[in-house]
Amino acid sequence: MAFDLNKNDGSKKEPSKFDLSKAEIENPTPKSRTWFIGLFGILVVGGVIWYYSSGKTDPAAKTSTPTVSSNPASVVVPVTPKEKVSDMDTTAAAQVKSPAIKEDSIRKDNLDAAPAQLPTKALKALNHTVPVTFVQGSSSFASTNSALIKRIVAYLIKNPAASVHIDGYASSDGPIAVNQQISQARADAFKNHLTGLNIEANRIIATGKGIENPVASNNTASGRKKNRRVEITLL
Repeated sequence: MAFDLNKNDGSKKEPSKFDLSKAEIENPTPKSRTWFIGLFGILVVGGVIWYYSSGKTDPAAKTSTPTVSSNPASVVVPVTPKEKVSDMDTTAAAQVKSPAIKEDSIRKDNLDAAPAQLPTKALKALNHTVPVTFVQGSSSFASTNSALIKRIVAYLIKNPAASVHIDGYASSDGPIAVNQQISQARADAFKNHLTGLNIEANRIIATGKGIENPVASNNTASGRKKNRRVEITLL
């Protein structure tokens, strides 16, 4: 004997409150719309980041970059302010230094020309001086005035057009002819001494004067010693 549990007794059956099979849960927002909003937000954020990172707000980025031509001849290399300042400083320094250099050059030329412009004073100090004396009967030096010789040489070097006359003398000892030969040998000996000090031989005239023009008495030994000499004359 079977029992029908689904038997309808004629009354209307109410649906159960726990019947989950009759309705489906609604999705309030479609998935495609959510994806679109997310993508749009990413693009907006990315655009803002790109705008600031590209340097649009940096004043230095607003400076236009010069167009570089592919032709090397048309490329103009700009001069930086540092180079301009350097050039200006170099030019200014040259302008400041050039008058001083010119002034020094003029001063040097004047110093070199001074002896030639004032020969009279030098001639008075040097002419008819006795730079060396000699051994009796010889052309060997008995004494030398080194300071005087240096002054004579300096004058001749600073005055290339000047010349010097050397007069050789002898004492009265011995025959006159021998004394004449000795006086010439003494003049030649001092000439050779000057040429050894870089004075050209063609600027030197050496003459023997014998026993003429004694500077001291020949009657005494000391006087005769002084007469054995050379004297110079600058022209």
